[in-house]
Amino acid sequence: MMRVSNPVEGITVYDDVFDLSDQTTIYEAMFNINYGIGWKDHFYGAEQFLHSHWGADSWDDASLGHLGPNHFLNCLRFSEPFAEFENRHLVKTVVNLTTSSDTNEEHSHRNEDVLLYYVNPEWKTEWQGETFFLDPLGKEVIYTSLYVPNRMIKFDGNIVHRFNTQNRSAPKFRFSISTFFQKEDEVVTDHESFPTGA
Repeated sequence: MMRVSNPVEGITVYDDVFDLSDQTTIYEAMFNINYGIGWKDHFYGAEQFLHSHWGADSWDDASLGHLGPNHFLNCLRFSEPFAEFENRHLVKTVVNLTTSSDTNEEHSHRNEDVLLYYVNPEWKTEWQGETFFLDPLGKEVIYTSLYVPNRMIKFDGNIVHRFNTQNRSAPKFRFSISTFFQKEDEVVTDHESFPTGA
């Protein structure tokens, strides 16, 4: 049974989001999708990350129907946390594949709300991989989410955050899926909202 908590304002944590079948489907999909190098909005810079980008067009009814009911996007689409966004404009979904050699800087997602899902089905606390949420100045941690399998976090993208990569004793790959929604008070033109499904 899914559990919901609100550790601080602007952050909602959902634990045990998927049943074992959907959880397994999502995890296995991480090994069968295409990844690119870049992650940021440009193809240069000191840090390059492996990611898989799924634009808003991937979420329209036709695309989701073509992908099939067991595709990881459809698993996400029909989860309880996603239902809260069914009338909101979905901007994109990004699958992040991180290794122990990656680094991550503090950042925010202006004018967006985020649903973050931890994919790996097994994870030990000592492997690290946490997500840190900070105050507006980025000086103090206001909440730390351990990398808990089958956890989804809804948060205000304006909250400064960063993640720890796993240490060398952890599995080689740490998977997370972030889906971005335009904030409700932003004006949307010529965009489709998140599909409501069949």
